[in-house]
Amino acid sequence: MIEISYETIKFWFCIFLIVVTSIQILFYLFFYIRICCVKRKETKASSEEPVSVIICARNEEENLKQFLPLILEQKYPKYEVIVVNDSSEDDSEYVLKDFLEKYPHLRVSTIKKDEKFSHGKKLAITVGIKAAKYDKMLFIDADCRPQSDQWIRLMQQEFCDKHEIVLGYGGYIKKPGFLDKLIRYDTYSIAVNYLSFAHAGLPYMGVGRNLAYTKNVYDHSSKFSTHYHIKSGDDDLFVSEVGNRNNTSICLNPNSFTRSEQVSSFRNWKFQKRRHLTTSPRYKFIHKLLLFLEPFTREMFYLCSIIWCILQLELMFLPIVILIASRMFIFLLLSILNTRRLQEKNIWPYAILFDIFLPIEIAYLYFLNKVKPLKSIW
Repeated sequence: MIEISYETIKFWFCIFLIVVTSIQILFYLFFYIRICCVKRKETKASSEEPVSVIICARNEEENLKQFLPLILEQKYPKYEVIVVNDSSEDDSEYVLKDFLEKYPHLRVSTIKKDEKFSHGKKLAITVGIKAAKYDKMLFIDADCRPQSDQWIRLMQQEFCDKHEIVLGYGGYIKKPGFLDKLIRYDTYSIAVNYLSFAHAGLPYMGVGRNLAYTKNVYDHSSKFSTHYHIKSGDDDLFVSEVGNRNNTSICLNPNSFTRSEQVSSFRNWKFQKRRHLTTSPRYKFIHKLLLFLEPFTREMFYLCSIIWCILQLELMFLPIVILIASRMFIFLLLSILNTRRLQEKNIWPYAILFDIFLPIEIAYLYFLNKVKPLKSIW
């Protein structure tokens, strides 16, 4: 029987702590620092090509009344807005008829409800794409509002240098309470991941609340056919399939951001997270590896740091103190800078709490999806 001395265990424990902390620092200095360092582009009038804005709406009567005018009144020379009224059972049809009389650049496509055939959002998006007149398409949800009347202009100008996919930021409208902080921090941290990865040449997802791509890149994709049966994926699996370092750009001008209504309860947030997690197993291997490595080393960093402090280990004391302090300083500094860049106010003080809690909660929800799959397709 091989006996391992306490000194050997301490040595390898300290080595493990150094490794996970170093990986954490590398993630921040190679990926996440990009968010606060990306320079804004100036709009060029010569690049203002026509755009089709596509919105899928199911029972969104009140949201259409509130948010659709903000999209229809964008300051952009030539664009159309296509609303796909997807089997709505409220008064969306009449709301859209009123808007059609006022806005000539609004077009409506309707999918009638069929009791014998259920479908998800991907069919509605496909209908919208087929109805679009222009090559450049910009997507937003019915419960979203652009943060300014320059939204179309700023997103469209990123279609330069042969870029055919533009990833924007879609945040949530601020509300009081702890749930608001959780939702907005979770959304912010996801955005920091997909935006910084895309800037580094590794695009793996976008959000349908603020996403643009060309008909050409759509025509060269599977057109959702390979993942139609999955509840989500019209945005992230599409970008994962067709995005690469040469055709994908990001837009971080605050006036290009969109804001959505939040879910009203922690239970609804968990359901939303579970639905989104159904797509992650289909990401490319390199993306899955990186998306696992960061939260895993993050949790190991906190756990091992606490154990190290409790045991008061003196082995490699100075290097470990420097690494732990550096990781926490970089994390807090970038949390402040990046939340400001994405205009997410008052959430960075919760950074350490959510930094520890979210990977644990997401791992639990991922496991829950495995043992009890979701049923709803929308």
